[in-house]
Amino acid sequence: MTEFLSDYWQKKPVCIRNGVAFQEALIAVDELAGLALEPEVESRLIENKGDVKDWQVIHGPLVEADFNKERDFPWTLLVQGVDCFVPQVHDFLAKFRFVPSWRLDDIMISYATQGAGVGAHFDRYDVFLIQGEGQRQWQIGQACSENSALMAHDQLCLLQNFDVHQEFILSPGDLLYIPPLIAHKGVAMSDACVTYSVGFRSPSYGDVLASFADERSTDISADLRLKDQGFASKSGEISATDIAALMQFMQAQITPENVAQWFGKHSTEAKYPALDMSEEAMDQAELEAIIKDGYGVLRVSEGVRLAYTWQGDGGLTLFVQGEALPCPPDATVFIEAIANQWVLEVEDILPLLAHDAAKAMLLILHNQGYLYFADE
Repeated sequence: MTEFLSDYWQKKPVCIRNGVAFQEALIAVDELAGLALEPEVESRLIENKGDVKDWQVIHGPLVEADFNKERDFPWTLLVQGVDCFVPQVHDFLAKFRFVPSWRLDDIMISYATQGAGVGAHFDRYDVFLIQGEGQRQWQIGQACSENSALMAHDQLCLLQNFDVHQEFILSPGDLLYIPPLIAHKGVAMSDACVTYSVGFRSPSYGDVLASFADERSTDISADLRLKDQGFASKSGEISATDIAALMQFMQAQITPENVAQWFGKHSTEAKYPALDMSEEAMDQAELEAIIKDGYGVLRVSEGVRLAYTWQGDGGLTLFVQGEALPCPPDATVFIEAIANQWVLEVEDILPLLAHDAAKAMLLILHNQGYLYFADE
C-alpha cells in the first residue's frame, strides 16, 4: 500500500492482478437489474447500435421492457450508488478506506454484453475498476483537461481524440486504478461482463468556495452591511482602505472552527437525500437487552456518510448526512470506533458504552436510521 500511495495514487494508472479476492459476486445480475427499476436508484442503459454518434442512453428508472427488448447489438447497464442499497456492496467499499473516508463517493456496477462499452472518456476523480465477472479490455490514453475536444453527442461526454498508451485485459479479481483526467475506454470481452467502479469525491475549488460562502452566509446577520470609510477626496475611486476592510471581514470568516464545521457537513452530505433511512425506534431497555445478549453486529446504515473532527477545546463533533452533532466527552470512544470501523461486533461494544452518554448517542443515531443492528 505504501508503494501504491507514493508511486501511483493521483499520479499514474496501474493494473494489479488478483488485487481483490471474491468468494462470491457482490450482487446477482437479476438483483442489479431489479435495482435499476427502482425510482430512487440512479441507472442508465447504453445501447451500442451503429456508429458512436448514434448510441442511445436510456435513463432510469428502467422498466422490464427495457430488459426484455430483443437486441442484436451490444449494450451496458450501469447502476450508480449500489453501496447505498446492498449491505455486501457497502462492506466492499470499506476496502478502499486507506484514504480518508470522506473521499469515498460510491460504487457503480456495470453489466455488459460482449463488445459493449461507454466509449473513450475521462473523469475528474480517482477510480478503481475491479472485474467481478467475465473479462473486459481497458485502454488507457492521454491526460485530458477541460479543453479536451469532445464528440458531438447529446447524452454522452466522449473524447473526440483518443491516443492509446496502455492496454489491459481484466479477469475476475483484477483491479485497474486510473487517476483523474486520464482518458480510458473499456470494452466487454465476454457476455455477462460485470465491473465494479469505485469512485471518489472530488469537488472543484469553485464548488468549495461557493459552498463555504453559502454556509457562512446563513450565520451572518442581514443587519451587518458594508460601510465606507468616510470622507473621500476622489469619490470615483475604490480605495485601498475599502479593499482592506472588505478583506478583513472575509478573512475573519476563515477560522479553523468555521472551515471544519462547513467541511464536515459538506463532505457527509447524503448522495441520495430522499432515501428513507428510518428505523424502528429503540429505547434504553431494548438496547440493554441487545448488549446483554452479545449477538450480532452494529452497522453503519447503507447510504450513510459520517465523519468527525476534533476542534481544540471544543471536543469531538460528529458529522452525519450533512448534519453536525456535538459529541459528549464520554461518548467519543464509541463515536471514533463506529466512524472508523463501520461495523462493530455487539460483544465488543460493551466497553465502548460504559457511559450513559455513549448509549444515548447510539440511540440517537439508531433512531435516526444512521446505525442498525444485524445478525452479521
